[in-house]
Amino acid sequence: MYTDIKKAVLKSQHCQRNFDLSQEVPADDIEILVHAATNCPSKQNIAFYKLHVITDRQTIEKLHELSPGTHAADKNGILVPTTNSQVLANVLFLYEELTLNSLSEKGVKKWATADESDIEVFKRDRATAIGIASGYVNLTASILGYNTGCCQCFLKDEIRDYLGLENGPAMMQGIGFKDETRNRRLHEKSGLVFPTRKKETIEVSYI
Repeated sequence: MYTDIKKAVLKSQHCQRNFDLSQEVPADDIEILVHAATNCPSKQNIAFYKLHVITDRQTIEKLHELSPGTHAADKNGILVPTTNSQVLANVLFLYEELTLNSLSEKGVKKWATADESDIEVFKRDRATAIGIASGYVNLTASILGYNTGCCQCFLKDEIRDYLGLENGPAMMQGIGFKDETRNRRLHEKSGLVFPTRKKETIEVSYI
């Protein structure tokens, strides 16, 4: 059991940049992934974000177009601009960050008298909540046999307007079937192979 959990954790660490789009993620699996994204811990269980589940290919392709900002080295070591093809997954989760004014009544009441320092605490708690949610989805997807890739390099205002969101997106997370015929680091469109980076050792202390 422990071995399987460790394998799932290690697999979830890897960013998948191309997917097998000949397959379709079953609705039951999507429901489990949504469950993970919406039932994970957050500060005082406040909802800091909305989750948008996207399967329409035209929409996913457009969001990919609006996701530039990555630079990777080619085989000659030259940095080249590219897009975030981990967005081009079978299913795309988009986390829309809520503002103070768009929180629930409980959330609004908590920060009703917020000063500037409390606003920073709110932003911290919101970022933490979205990070935990995407982490839960990453691991859940890995347990289910899927590969994932997260993206925060995108044109925030353009995506907000394209989807008609009230607030901007904080993160997009591609989930889907690994393309077994290609290196997972191979960009879906350009053919650029992203470098691999070994996970740095995190110091652990037992007290």
